[in-house]
Amino acid sequence: MNREDLKNYRYTQEWINGRIEYLEQYKTNINRLNSVLSDMPKGSSKVQDNEAEKLAILIDSINDLFEKVNEVNKRQMQILQQLDKIKQPYKNILDKYYVQGKSLVVIAAEMDYNYEHIKRLHGIALNIFDKIE
Repeated sequence: MNREDLKNYRYTQEWINGRIEYLEQYKTNINRLNSVLSDMPKGSSKVQDNEAEKLAILIDSINDLFEKVNEVNKRQMQILQQLDKIKQPYKNILDKYYVQGKSLVVIAAEMDYNYEHIKRLHGIALNIFDKIE
């Protein structure tokens, strides 16, 4: 993982959360289609086949989306594992800035450093992150 992956961490997490919400909506649609199929009269096979086809397409879409979310989530975990290899205070600075979304001003106040010092440590931390495999 590189610096760009770290910088995009929060945005990727937001994307994952959005896809999970989308999957929940899919799940609701599947439950609705299942109840329609089970309540259908036995003589309407054409309508039932149409609903079953919609259900199959919906399930395939869910599986594809789930695989993509799972793949992106694995990359997110790799970023966190790489971050764990960094010594303090650099790890805290990168975590607070990229994972938690805090500004350098807030981080400086929390860590009881001045802003310029945190800015310098942030640059060093990014260089360290880039060198870790």
